[in-house]
Amino acid sequence: MLKLLFLIASCTCIFAQDDTEERKQMDVFRLPNNTEPISYKLNIQPFIETENEFNFNGTVQITVKVKTTTENLTLNADDLIIDQINVKNINESINIDVNNRYIEVKNEQLIIQLKSPGLLADQVYEVQITYSGKLRDDMSGFYKSWYIDENTKKMKWLAVTQFQPTYARRAFPCYDEPAFKTPFSIVITRLESHISLSNMPIALTTDQNTTESSTQLKYVSDHYQTTEPISTYLVAFSVSEFVNTTKDQKVYIYTHADYIDQTTYINERANKLLNLMEFYTNIPYTNSKIGLLAIPDFSFGAMENWGLNTYREKYLLVTNKSTEKDKENVITIVQHELSHQWFGDLVTCSWWDYTWLNEAFATLFEYFAVHVIEPDWRIGDIFVIEQHQKALVYDHISRHPITATVKEPNEIQNIFDIITYNKGASVLRMLKHVLNDDIFRTSLTLYLNTYKYKAVEPKNLWNSFDSVIFDANYKSGILGNTITVEEYMRSWTDQAGYPVINVDSGNPNFLIVTQKHYEVDVPKLNYTTLWYIGLTYTSQKYQQFNNLQPTVWMNNTETEVTIPLMNDAGWVIFNLQSTGFYRVNYDITNWYRLIDELRSNPKTIHVLNRAQLIDDSFNLARAGELTHSVPFTLVSYLENEDDFIPWYSVKNSMSYIVERLRRCPHTGAQVQDFAKRYAEIAYKKVSDQYEKNDSQHLTKTSMQAFSNWACKLDVESCVNSSLNYFNEWEKNGTEIPPDVKEAALCSGVKSGTAETWNKVFELFKDTMSTSERQASLLALACSTNGTILSGYLNLLLNDDCPIRPQDYKTMFKSLTSTPIGINVTTDFLQNKINETLRKMWEGEEMIMLIYSYLASNVATMKEINELNVIRNFTYLSPTLKKSFDESYMEVELNSAYFERCHPLMHEWFNPSTASTTQAPSSAISNSYQYINVIVLSLFFITILVNINFFNAMQ
Repeated sequence: MLKLLFLIASCTCIFAQDDTEERKQMDVFRLPNNTEPISYKLNIQPFIETENEFNFNGTVQITVKVKTTTENLTLNADDLIIDQINVKNINESINIDVNNRYIEVKNEQLIIQLKSPGLLADQVYEVQITYSGKLRDDMSGFYKSWYIDENTKKMKWLAVTQFQPTYARRAFPCYDEPAFKTPFSIVITRLESHISLSNMPIALTTDQNTTESSTQLKYVSDHYQTTEPISTYLVAFSVSEFVNTTKDQKVYIYTHADYIDQTTYINERANKLLNLMEFYTNIPYTNSKIGLLAIPDFSFGAMENWGLNTYREKYLLVTNKSTEKDKENVITIVQHELSHQWFGDLVTCSWWDYTWLNEAFATLFEYFAVHVIEPDWRIGDIFVIEQHQKALVYDHISRHPITATVKEPNEIQNIFDIITYNKGASVLRMLKHVLNDDIFRTSLTLYLNTYKYKAVEPKNLWNSFDSVIFDANYKSGILGNTITVEEYMRSWTDQAGYPVINVDSGNPNFLIVTQKHYEVDVPKLNYTTLWYIGLTYTSQKYQQFNNLQPTVWMNNTETEVTIPLMNDAGWVIFNLQSTGFYRVNYDITNWYRLIDELRSNPKTIHVLNRAQLIDDSFNLARAGELTHSVPFTLVSYLENEDDFIPWYSVKNSMSYIVERLRRCPHTGAQVQDFAKRYAEIAYKKVSDQYEKNDSQHLTKTSMQAFSNWACKLDVESCVNSSLNYFNEWEKNGTEIPPDVKEAALCSGVKSGTAETWNKVFELFKDTMSTSERQASLLALACSTNGTILSGYLNLLLNDDCPIRPQDYKTMFKSLTSTPIGINVTTDFLQNKINETLRKMWEGEEMIMLIYSYLASNVATMKEINELNVIRNFTYLSPTLKKSFDESYMEVELNSAYFERCHPLMHEWFNPSTASTTQAPSSAISNSYQYINVIVLSLFFITILVNINFFNAMQ
């Protein structure tokens, strides 16, 4: 599944626990291990005609093997009506009486109590359950969705499934845990005018004689081929009037007729992506076909159901109005789901603690398989920005290990986060470079072949690696020749957080390298966690950035290693091409040697290490490990930076500081001007290339990213250009180029009237381009008129709201990204919590989400105080109160950052007032203040040497 990670409603921390009581609570939600399914026969019929009530009928027949004698058969079921249950002993052809049945709502379990002696060990039973349910409207389980037929202007309905992680039980009673992998035989009954889709191809179709609402409607039943053993969450089916134009290939694309021409882009590439996975794994795709289904309402990004992947429309459909980034998203997300057919479907995690075994591999391959098809996209470099650096920022608060412990269904949902996806993929990339491509690939093939159609734990994966290494007698350079892959990787997957290594180059003959747990929290918690770390490095004298296998190792019991160094080595740089999942700090001398190198000849240092130096320095300063003088001075080299990759690190790092420093109008304005200067440089560089019709993929995607950044900071050249595009569109209908459309629409709304806002709103409602719809939705939040924004937010309380629930979260995120939007959204929460609970789709979840976005973005004392008042409302439900308190932790962390860093930034921007400036927060250690004095001295020396830079900064 491609989870849209910004949808997570709270920052609930899930830590691995060994506590017996916690395990007992977990066992309540788990199925007892006394029976197991052998096979399913599922027959289901949805009713999606408008005159009906959007329900479905079903019969499931589960063949069950009994492991230990029991009088109770426990299955998962949620929100279903059970009509009849029959149990039969197949061995003896005896029917077993059912004494009682009931659904344990909290545990989402159907308890079937049987006449003594119940189900006998080592016997096989056939359990047949007839049931019914409502087609849901929350995009989970078996649910309904709709679209408007452009020809008839009538609403068309479809029924579709979304079962991951625990929603199959909302469609049929089952063993709804991933370890229970069994074959499924599925029959879907539908109107003859509709089509059905499921995991496998149709074996045959039979006629049905069904009369509904006194009108003779012709129904047919599609009988699907039996699947290989799969988990319940990978079962999928749909009924609709969708079409496809795919011919003579394995991958079929489905959408409604009005959008069928938008499938061409992915239709031309999907088979290549599937073939790539077959080639890399050396394992053929086992089905004869796979369907890709574009759903109008879909809560996640996409879902990897075996043989029938489901997608939000914007992640499958492309038009001539699509941005270059949208095209990239379509191909990478399709690759993500196709990769799951091996990692997740063929071999499945045995429990959700190990979700990363599915998601981390799919995330890794969505970049590195696409690189083979589109080698000029530089998708491997983009991985470092979008996955590696994003994961480092998210994981600096130790939330949970990659392998986590989850208990309740809501905790399972929360584990689909940046640690599982981004960090998991980054750690796998690290392993790939620690070993080599051949070992990595051979090990994965062994893993997939050994455990196909089975459920696994991480030890099964590591055993495959260790077997390959042992069998091939690899010795030189592999894991320092002292540890197994399992020992190495468990230090990364079983521990929360990550290390920072500190490099002391003060002695010309050797380097002293130390490791410790990287912390942003104040006060420091002084973790004692250590890791196995493979170190890669180079120096000014040797400048070798392509040897990515570690040459020095630190084990998880030592905090320090000494590395011999040749005299006159000059600067040193560690973590080549950001392959290791850790940050690097240097002594101040080495930092300034690197800065001098960047200023004089930036291309000497590999582009990914240039991005790393920016990202590490800003975040080390954020953690109080480095003075902000270093990153603020380092970025001065960017006037000579013509590669866009490092600019993303600058944008992301500076954006955080700008938001946090809003709390102080004076220093905040200085910080914003500082960021604005670099946004202007970035915008000029990318727009110069873009206007030359540079066809490079990275140029086009960067044009979108940096025009949005520059226009948000009111860079005059960006705003003027964007407004020119907007005005031509508004007055003359001139099409805005896709890659600048978001910035243009936002600039137009920001400077426009209510009439302007309404025109963009009409574009949102009327466009058939998912890319254009997204750009206009984001632009609607750019208004500086509080009344307009308040009306926009209140639309969600109306029955006829034209904004689909799947887009609410994008709307909330965009609204809470500006000060006026924060005020409006805070006011909405203050006054309309109860109304939201009654009227808004999934009201309680949406309230928690709004609050979490506010908690991430509030900065001024007024904003913070108002948010604190909301979380202390006496009428809040326990669920809301708990969620608000957890989200508010981010407010406290951001406030601590401001208190610690604001005085230091004030000094940096106002050196003449340093003697009268209030001393830094007591949270700063004396040693840190001492280093700061040294850094400031060195900084002024540097300024005197480079007077041009000094003038540029004034």
